[in-house]
Amino acid sequence: MGETPYFRVSPGQVQTHLEGNRLVLTCLAEGSWPLQYRWILNNTDITHFSPLYTYGIPVVQRSDAGLYQCVVRNRMGALLQRRAEVQVAFMGNFSGEEQRRTVSVGRAAVLNTPTVSCFPRPQVTWYRDGHKIIPSNRV
Repeated sequence: MGETPYFRVSPGQVQTHLEGNRLVLTCLAEGSWPLQYRWILNNTDITHFSPLYTYGIPVVQRSDAGLYQCVVRNRMGALLQRRAEVQVAFMGNFSGEEQRRTVSVGRAAVLNTPTVSCFPRPQVTWYRDGHKIIPSNRV
């Protein structure tokens, strides 16, 4: 008698990987052998059934971000894994143009953060005369 496939481990929380790095996803399943695996990205098959329980991307690109799932099957049945979200962190180019404003004492000056294409959203630190400005109720 055989055993239908089952997952030993469910996917974890959101995974964030740095653009350009290697990514390996693993589908840990058990059941009667032989087990076969298929990978799905955003509800589209990206592999055919095979004995490989891992899916590797040698160089992660922004287009690799999305919801991944593994399907495992044997002669007793098939099972679809819960979705695992993969995000790709990247930093695009931005112009570090110097901004100068002249204002009267007691008046506000508004400086705009440079536009940058990136994920996740960057942390911005402002400096004045080479010294870090500590955020306060005035800044």
